Amino acid sequence: MKFYELSPQERRNFLEREGYITHNDARLLRLSPLLREYAADGMIENQVGIMGIPIGLLMGLKVNDKEYNVPMATEEPSVVAAACAGAKIARENGGVIAAIWPLRVIPADIVFQRVSAEQQEDFAAKVEDHYKDMVRVMQKAVPNLTHHNGGIEGVSCVPIHKGEFWKVRLWIWPGEAMGANIANRLSEAEAKYLEGLLGIKPLAAILSNAETETVTCGVDIDPKTLETKTESGLKVAKKIVELSRWSEMDDTRAVTHNKGIMNGVVACALANGSDTRAVEAAAHWYASTDGEYKPLSTWTFKQEGRKKILVGRLTMPMAIGKVGFSIKTLGTAELCQRILGAEDLWETQMAFGAVGLVQNLAALRSIATEGITQGHLKLRDYNLARAAGAQGKEIRQVAKRMMLNPKRTVRQAEIKLAEMREGEAFEDDEDENE
Repeated sequence: MKFYELSPQERRNFLEREGYITHNDARLLRLSPLLREYAADGMIENQVGIMGIPIGLLMGLKVNDKEYNVPMATEEPSVVAAACAGAKIARENGGVIAAIWPLRVIPADIVFQRVSAEQQEDFAAKVEDHYKDMVRVMQKAVPNLTHHNGGIEGVSCVPIHKGEFWKVRLWIWPGEAMGANIANRLSEAEAKYLEGLLGIKPLAAILSNAETETVTCGVDIDPKTLETKTESGLKVAKKIVELSRWSEMDDTRAVTHNKGIMNGVVACALANGSDTRAVEAAAHWYASTDGEYKPLSTWTFKQEGRKKILVGRLTMPMAIGKVGFSIKTLGTAELCQRILGAEDLWETQMAFGAVGLVQNLAALRSIATEGITQGHLKLRDYNLARAAGAQGKEIRQVAKRMMLNPKRTVRQAEIKLAEMREGEAFEDDEDENE
């Protein structure tokens, strides 16, 4: 029986039996949500309730020769199923290769207004001369940062719009934290120091979510692994390349292309307890750094002998953390990290980038073949079958009958299930795309 055909309890039993989670982890997952009201009230203002989001598992994502089971939190149907389908194709082709460059640093800006060109030069010299003093300010303001090998990696002075604004940019290494609170606290402390040093009051001190560190992921696909019952793999691959070219030439298509990538990445970040808005903002900023909004991934062909190979490449920032207040407070997040099994933040970032790439592969393959709507309807039929009480192979069989039914409701699924249980034999077929 396939993983998706199991009940939630059977899936938890499988994870426990295979050593991915402990017995206590399985119990915690069953009792979700793990967020207690007193903790929720301490996280946000005017708290009145707790909203649950389903957590699914992307099974068998191969990245840099290591396989991961990736927790994904999302309310959108077909996201996890599509990621699994994309990961299966990637795994059949050797998996995803991923790397990160350069060292991750968080930018934070201390901004001043109407600084003349002469003042800019004088101020920049003072900042450079007092760099060591700024490091001491950092050590006093955020003492724990140095304990985790973090700190200020550099300082630069930048004029904006012909001097209308002038900023001192701090480059901050936050360790394995996402780093937003650290960057804001540090920039505010340094702003007070610079006000005394330069004799001018800053307009603001705040981090920037424009992260310069990026994760790059790649996968080479033999078109044979893309074939469907009606189309050759090479034909599907050619359509994927053309869809990729379309997104490079049309920013309105690029937006939806990238949204599909973020379906996977944000679901991973949410399960991880990270700031999904920061992840989204950094990604879309990066997509437009050349002055035009572009796709975060591309799909092209390369020639290997007489064979064409489909080549997928994705590069994007991955503004997540592995430690922090929210991750500690949201008990499920730490549990999801244990299931993932990444040894550090950088391994986590590469795994999430790989999810974005295989999610994109699955979406483009779907568009090139049966269409996105058909996949969504198919998953809805499976969910209706489950809601009607179908189990195991019954789920697939009820779903198949629902596809032919003009009315798709739980009641209709219950009727189909009852008819089957009254004596109709189950068909022992398999859906190759599941």
